[in-house]
Amino acid sequence: MQEYEQLEKYDCIVVGGGASGLAAISAMADLGITNTLLLEKNAEAGGSLLTDSEPLSLSGKSFSGKSLLTQFLRLMEIYEVKSAFHRELISVSLNERSQVSPAPLIQNETADGEKGFRPFFTLSVKNTMSQKEELYCCNYLILAFSNSKAFSLHDAGIPEDRVKIIEGKSLSDALTSGGKVGREMGELLLRKK
Repeated sequence: MQEYEQLEKYDCIVVGGGASGLAAISAMADLGITNTLLLEKNAEAGGSLLTDSEPLSLSGKSFSGKSLLTQFLRLMEIYEVKSAFHRELISVSLNERSQVSPAPLIQNETADGEKGFRPFFTLSVKNTMSQKEELYCCNYLILAFSNSKAFSLHDAGIPEDRVKIIEGKSLSDALTSGGKVGREMGELLLRKK
């Protein structure tokens, strides 16, 4: 996995490096969407894939949780997907002018004359090692962690078409839902570019 950059602007950030988050970010990478970041509050990705000993059947093949995790991590390395560990989401806020422009990537000139985009969201994240707050910017967001419903998106005025929440009751559901959401988000981003 690649080193992340805090100040970089991402097309999509996936919060939660468990089974559903890994499935989502891998599905986007498989479609060529690699300007993404995986944020995980623990020291490593995997969640229940690290401990689940039940064999999983996906696409007619049987995997252990750890072998599937190895496949996800290899795919992320091949596609150079960035990740940041020991990062816990505190809040999500809309950036200025996000509500007035329907364009997913709001084009503007940067100070050095390069084309860039003004991100839709700023995520406030706590580095659990240093206890410092960090800011990350993106246009789309996938919440793939166990208490993601705790974030009231509607009350904050956050448009639901820019944020996907993955819920999975079982490991198999998490993988299926994560892959589906990742493909949908990847296809959306491909259409917008």
